[in-house]
Amino acid sequence: MRDIVNFWMDGINYLIFGIFLAYLLHGMLPERFGGERSRIASVGICLQFCLIRQFLAWSKWGRQMIYGKDMLITSSRQSIVPLAVSLAVTLCAGLLLYRGSRMKLLSLVAVFYALLELVRFTFYPLAVGAIDGIFHFYNQWFWNRETPDIKVYQQFVNHVEFWWNLSMIVLDLLFFIVCIRSYKKHLVFGNQTYQSKEAALLFVPGLMGLVFKMMQRCRLFYYKKEMFSLIRTYPELNFMIPGMSLLCIASILMSVRMLEKLAREHEKRRQAELYQSRVEGLEAHVQDMEGVYTKLRGMKHDMKNYVADIYALLAQVAAGDQTAKQEALHYVDSIQASLDGLDMRPQTFHPVTDVIVSRYARLAEQKQTAFSSDFLFPKNLGVDVFDISVILNNGLDNALEACAREQEPYIALSARQQGNMFLITIENRFTGRLKWAGGLPVSQKSGSGHGYGLANIRSCVEKYYGRIETKIKGESFVLTVMLQGNMDLMTKNK
Repeated sequence: MRDIVNFWMDGINYLIFGIFLAYLLHGMLPERFGGERSRIASVGICLQFCLIRQFLAWSKWGRQMIYGKDMLITSSRQSIVPLAVSLAVTLCAGLLLYRGSRMKLLSLVAVFYALLELVRFTFYPLAVGAIDGIFHFYNQWFWNRETPDIKVYQQFVNHVEFWWNLSMIVLDLLFFIVCIRSYKKHLVFGNQTYQSKEAALLFVPGLMGLVFKMMQRCRLFYYKKEMFSLIRTYPELNFMIPGMSLLCIASILMSVRMLEKLAREHEKRRQAELYQSRVEGLEAHVQDMEGVYTKLRGMKHDMKNYVADIYALLAQVAAGDQTAKQEALHYVDSIQASLDGLDMRPQTFHPVTDVIVSRYARLAEQKQTAFSSDFLFPKNLGVDVFDISVILNNGLDNALEACAREQEPYIALSARQQGNMFLITIENRFTGRLKWAGGLPVSQKSGSGHGYGLANIRSCVEKYYGRIETKIKGESFVLTVMLQGNMDLMTKNK
């Protein structure tokens, strides 16, 4: 009966820990099977943890593998085997069920098992001391009785063992849940992507805690005719072991909090760069409008002289002067050319994007770069024009900069609207090499203030549940941005 109760207690305990292993991994790595909303990986990673731990703890084959054919526990070193086997199986299951960064998987699994061990040994000396004290006083009282009953003594031992195990399980579980929830809370911050470099930083404190606990298991106790216990031999370890365990837990939790803080600071700098980009776009828009307004004022001021000149030429034509006729036609063509210079070309059917595309068309012409555009501002999609301006300004600026190092440079801007989807494509000539991180090219310019262009574009794209793609196509670099419009707004405007 006692074995059945302990079997189910362990099974429930391992199942709960397995659930929190799945909770830690969920959302951190993309699942390999079943799509984004699938729970196949979570269920699989939970079950493998529960089953392998239960197998090692209760099956005859598992116990023989750990303790030998006689299945006798002679040293705490033997407890390293189930820990190592379970960790290895979890890593293999993670590689099978999840895709993406292996460093992230290794870091998360190492942190999980480190917290599992550290939490257990935080209370272990206290628990061992408590049960030793209970048996010490009970033994003194029991064996001083006139007629000690062995059955009563065995019942007492069974009850104490049950409640001791249950208390340890509950205490460990509660503290572990607090730690793992705190870790996951600080691991998920905003829309930040969790990259392999950050995973490597988080892996170190987890690995240190795990190695420390394995080293501790090596000499915690052993049998050699009698039991030798490290804690009983060195009583000061009753304080040092929990203290070191808590310090390791603190280092794991503080490392992820520091990473979160750095990520938030980086996000603030990126937002500042995004706002700066918008301000610069507005300034350029104002400057272009001021230029157009200045030309209009000049044209208005000179228009009366133009009209007077035309009347004079027409009078000469009426008098039969054929030369005056040619001069009049040439004069009118010149006026028409001046008026054409006041137009924004190409026209995108929005004043802001007219200015942006026209400005980059002029810059491309100055740098002898071929420029083509069929961009039209999306109708009734509910897309903020300033988000479009961030995408165009950053994308075209990067394209113009890349073309400066190319022969026969060109830039092609296009856009297509289909339903509630809006697709922007910027293609430019590129024959160099790129460094990639997080699916996007990394700026290779030195100094601060660089490398935010594509990140700013991605920030705008995420507001519309879209995506950004970059690829090398032959001798061209292609940036594709997909935005998802507001379907309710489209229906209302219809």
